[in-house]
Amino acid sequence: MADENELTLSDLVRRAWQLRGAVAVILLVSILFATAWVLGNAANFNTPVRYYVTLRNIENSRFQNGTAFSPSDLLIPQVIAGLRSRFHIPDDVPLRDYLAVDYGSPLAPAVAEKYRLRLAGKNLNQIELESINGAYKQELDATMRSGLRIDVDYAGLRVDKATGSAIAAAIPQLWSEIYSKQFRIFINPRLQGVAVTMTPEKLDTAASVLTANTQLNNMTAGLRIISGDSRLTSMTTHDGLSSADLQAEMTQFYNVYFYPILSSTNDEGDFVFASYMRERLLRLEDLHRQVAGLDQTISDLRGFQNTGKPSPAGSVLPQAPIGAGGEGVQLADGALNRIIDLTNRASLVDYVKGVFKQRQELVENISALQVEIDRLQQSTLSRSSPEFRSAAATQLVRLTSAYQELLSNARVRMADLAG
Repeated sequence: MADENELTLSDLVRRAWQLRGAVAVILLVSILFATAWVLGNAANFNTPVRYYVTLRNIENSRFQNGTAFSPSDLLIPQVIAGLRSRFHIPDDVPLRDYLAVDYGSPLAPAVAEKYRLRLAGKNLNQIELESINGAYKQELDATMRSGLRIDVDYAGLRVDKATGSAIAAAIPQLWSEIYSKQFRIFINPRLQGVAVTMTPEKLDTAASVLTANTQLNNMTAGLRIISGDSRLTSMTTHDGLSSADLQAEMTQFYNVYFYPILSSTNDEGDFVFASYMRERLLRLEDLHRQVAGLDQTISDLRGFQNTGKPSPAGSVLPQAPIGAGGEGVQLADGALNRIIDLTNRASLVDYVKGVFKQRQELVENISALQVEIDRLQQSTLSRSSPEFRSAAATQLVRLTSAYQELLSNARVRMADLAG
């Protein structure tokens, strides 16, 4: 009986040979799974997480307030410190070395394919090829600069892929919070120079009145900016005052309170008033000199246009044929000079517009400054009472408080709209 239950080596070999198909399949499947696991880990190790961000309120590498923008701004030390704190990355890990930010967009391949199909057209001459290539470079550059590509080498950081993706998404978030608060990049730059202090003025001396005058000028300029921006016109203070309402109240304050007080400030013995008037007059003379300089520039440009070297009358561009090889059009000397002359004149158009705009702004500043000087020089004989000045000071404090609240709300709104 014992001999019947024993298996010889030949029996084992025979049974294994009978199951040779199943063994081969199991072995092959195991090899495939092992190969896929190795290749997957190798690919994950060498490929960083890539995250794309669309840029808003940034054109030609500049913010709305003119501040220059660079992709490296997203990796400033404050952002790196924020990443360390949020993801508990030790200080001895060179985090900055495993992060990369540059211009980029996932739409770039689509742009390349678009122009590849256009270049595949038949019978394109050299001019058409150059035109297509120029348009391609321009559109590709605009597409690339419309967004950012953030790469995170999570394997180098020794974190998993999910954490690497979270780090990539956190970089623009931290940068927006830190950079916008420190540099106010999303705020209308004209709102930066119209802030006022809450120091109460008693309006009982020339210094106090002139300080209030400067403060009111800033408030008037700020309200003009806010009311001219469609994104800000709907804002109100906690009392329900809009920029238009505050402008109306300031006009009433000028007419009822401030102009009478300002007109009675002319005191020849007060050195503050004398110094202020001197600076106003010097500023007026400087503005007149600037206008005279722009007038001379305009005159020089007119002379250049009138005394330039036009090409001979009647000269036209020769109609040279374009060969199959793509040779360019051959221009005669006169026609080439005419093209250069027209190009030079066309390039001056934007410059001339800028000169006229600058001159108009100077003329407006001269007019406003002259009115202020006339108002200060033509003093009234009557003197305002202390009670009248006290009532005016109280009203000025209320207007200043409402303006500060409106200006603060405008800055917050601009930052919120920027995103």
